[in-house]
Amino acid sequence: MSWDINRVILIGRLASDVELRYTPSNVPVAKFRIAVGGKQKIDGGDNVSFIPIVVWNKQAETCSKFLSKGKQIAVDGRLEQRSWVGQDGTKRSVIEVIADRIEFLGSAQSQGSKNENLSFGGKSAPNSASDFYDNDEEFNFTPVDPDEIELEENEPNF
Repeated sequence: MSWDINRVILIGRLASDVELRYTPSNVPVAKFRIAVGGKQKIDGGDNVSFIPIVVWNKQAETCSKFLSKGKQIAVDGRLEQRSWVGQDGTKRSVIEVIADRIEFLGSAQSQGSKNENLSFGGKSAPNSASDFYDNDEEFNFTPVDPDEIELEENEPNF
């Protein structure tokens, strides 16, 4: 039995603006590249890799609204290879990260939207693309001591 893992976690800065498109069935897809540093070269120069990222659905639209070249993000996703034949007849191939989750890094002020007048339901830009559609309201968590909870008469005590 083979056990394979295809998981990628990267932190970097957008090396290009987000390109938002829609499939023929009107599904949003965003593409951009991030610059990710690595080990320093022997000559002291930076070793930077430019990684193509693909984001789908509502998360793609959120990235398009709030991200621009230079913004720092974290990406959690998987590698996928695409192949095609170019217009000149040559075979081409690319390995991309298909993002499952995008986190916007830095303070809310430094992560402002591309359009400063763009409102987000009266709130500041979300911390992650998934925040855009996962949380309709703010979540206020107050820690509770389980020993202080009074159970109703018919509630089970686990």
